[in-house]
Amino acid sequence: MKIKSTVTNLLYDFDAKGKVDEERYTCPECSAHRKKKSDKCFAWNTKDSIGYCHNCGASFYVFKPGEEKQYIVPVWKNLTELTDKAVKWLTGRMISQKTLNKMRVYSDFLWMPQHNKEVDVICFPFFFQDNLVNIKYRGPLKSFMLNSGSELIFYNQDAILNNTSIIIVEGEIDALSFIECGFDNVISVPNGANIKMEYFDTYHELFEDITKVYIAVDQDTKGIELRDELIRRIGAEKCFIVSFKDCKDANEYLIRYGSDFNDLIKDAIPVPVKGIVTIDAICADIHDLYISGVNPGKILNEPFDELIKWETGRLAIVSGIPSSGKSEFVDYIITKMNLLYGWRAGFFTPENFPLKYHYAKIFEKLIGKKFSSSVSSEMEFEMAIDHIKNNFFYIMNEDDCTVDTVIRTAKILVKTRGIKVLVIDPYNRLEHQFKDSETQYISRFLDKLSTFARMNDVLIFLIAHPRKMDKDNEGKLKVPTLYDINGSSNFYNKADYGFTVHRKTDKQNLLLNEVTVYWQKVKFKYLGNGGASELKYNFVNGRFQKDTNWDNTNWLVKSAEQKIINYTESQWEQREDAPY
Repeated sequence: MKIKSTVTNLLYDFDAKGKVDEERYTCPECSAHRKKKSDKCFAWNTKDSIGYCHNCGASFYVFKPGEEKQYIVPVWKNLTELTDKAVKWLTGRMISQKTLNKMRVYSDFLWMPQHNKEVDVICFPFFFQDNLVNIKYRGPLKSFMLNSGSELIFYNQDAILNNTSIIIVEGEIDALSFIECGFDNVISVPNGANIKMEYFDTYHELFEDITKVYIAVDQDTKGIELRDELIRRIGAEKCFIVSFKDCKDANEYLIRYGSDFNDLIKDAIPVPVKGIVTIDAICADIHDLYISGVNPGKILNEPFDELIKWETGRLAIVSGIPSSGKSEFVDYIITKMNLLYGWRAGFFTPENFPLKYHYAKIFEKLIGKKFSSSVSSEMEFEMAIDHIKNNFFYIMNEDDCTVDTVIRTAKILVKTRGIKVLVIDPYNRLEHQFKDSETQYISRFLDKLSTFARMNDVLIFLIAHPRKMDKDNEGKLKVPTLYDINGSSNFYNKADYGFTVHRKTDKQNLLLNEVTVYWQKVKFKYLGNGGASELKYNFVNGRFQKDTNWDNTNWLVKSAEQKIINYTESQWEQREDAPY
């Protein structure tokens, strides 16, 4: 049978003996990376068909293609007491036992992978509609662990059902701080300042009837990233930013200034949608820039990283003569962005219709093999499709292909799926409605894309064909620039990024697997200075490399291996001043 990891989403072949209710094996996920490779750290429950690794903390369940994602429901022990040590620490954080009892916080003795032994933990149960969904455990030295394999939801999620205004904080202690002060309409994100919000994908509809959302997360760099992602997903028109003055978070404010939180909510600043932006609205951003400096942009571990770095909120315009590989190259870098940074993508790509052909291209880039049952395994097929369906989405309205419809649909994908990339491929397949000159129309068209990119923190790739190019002295087609795109010089003027993909030919003008990417415009110096990159195209899997030492490895496995290493090494951070 096939089992799936809840940490890396990888599939593994697994053959349980089924002789006893619980059997021990080596872990399919982490044992190969351990010094004690033969240690049987993986426990498989034959009765419930679920497994758990006592080393890496991953849970596993039987994978059935086509079924909805399965979750492991934790066992409610109905414990109500806290240890003296836990009570002392929590009351030191100004959280009363009345609040702790109300939220059913309790103590337990649990094995924690961070300590590799059983330790005292404080347990924060996550209920939704009176059903236990998850439990978060807080152990010594600020070590954390969610119940592995259980569904991620907001802490105190029922509050969304019972109120028209909601306060969102970054941790359970901050949520308890607001509850302590009389604000029951508070929820907490389940996994800290992590902007990969799987729980929001599932429960975004709960926010439809909420009229005001007060974002009261930490005021550090990670907190600001979380704040901005929440605003992006919920909608700026509903959001207000809470400032904790000189404090990091709600609990620190409670300890320093006491239990009157009314002014915090009353003084919350609405997120500007249109019009004047005050310094107060961006004060935390300015301070973060002062402390941390300019974000240098994202690299893709590619030869061209020195020439260009990437950030969202930008418009990238891509050109190249037909069959130059511009769409393949854009798919390639988006695949890398997705694997490295979790950026999901939405595609308007009518030239790849039927869409199964685009699925096949993405599959080959992920798996490193041809999309064929004679080359890749059923396991690889299921692994790739499972990843693609959760990370790549398509916009296709045959009755209305205007830019306004594409943007409106992309906005829905921002809120419901959290896309960070939008691809429009190509420009000439949109339905254009000229009411004035083509130049004026293109200027407004590009302004719409740039505004959408900035307001929704999305990186847009617009692929546009050039006019018919002349030939040089050798009879080869000249390399187009963004100024050669039909219609207007604004394709260059209004781009944040601009590049051309140009495929080389031999003496007989036959196409080669060699391309040059001309990075013709990088608007901001901190994101690069442009230049040219000589790359080879791998016909087997659609990847681009500097040389012909082809990489045909499975990137999903590589990504998952790094994820499990990161998971085991950075689940917790040390804080020497606290027992929990």
